[in-house]
Amino acid sequence: MNLAQVLRTAPDAPSAFQSARQRSAELYADILAVAPGGDGRVDIEAVQSRPSILRRTAALLSEALPPGTDRLVCAAPDGIAVTTALALHTGLPFATVTGTGDDARLTGEAHAGEHAVVVVPLVGAAQGVAPDAAQCAAPVVRAALDAGMRVSHVLSVLDSGSASGDRSVADVLREQYEVRFHALFPALPALPTTDQKEVDPR
Repeated sequence: MNLAQVLRTAPDAPSAFQSARQRSAELYADILAVAPGGDGRVDIEAVQSRPSILRRTAALLSEALPPGTDRLVCAAPDGIAVTTALALHTGLPFATVTGTGDDARLTGEAHAGEHAVVVVPLVGAAQGVAPDAAQCAAPVVRAALDAGMRVSHVLSVLDSGSASGDRSVADVLREQYEVRFHALFPALPALPTTDQKEVDPR
């Protein structure tokens, strides 16, 4: 197979030449480039407005989906773009949650007993809008559980760090809902130290 044939058949040309680690690191660099966080805030809308970023993000998120997932669930409107990209990539249907806090309600088609995975683009305190897991991921999880769905995981593109005090978002979701949390990347890269080794951003 020659180069022209490889480029025609590869769904994403760089994947024909780069390792999974390289693709992940490149995506993370692109995300940080379009969503600068110098003041500790991340512009997740900028991230979700780039089709090339959404496509690659969906591919990485799909690798974290547990077997037997029946439906994706996200908050509207914040999570619709990335969840749509993931739904198109995997063929999975999704439902949305509207409202906040105790008023959060599941809308769209969803069935009791379905294995659901919640998708939240950004969790944590750094974006200045959702101060902790209880105000971003938790209402979506609760709404899905109230509808009789089985929620096993919350997937996120970016994790902004601790949810409450020293507890991580993963700790809060596991303790309150017995749900596992997985984020592709930290919202902001860790500051390097003199003895820090290179770390895979995934």
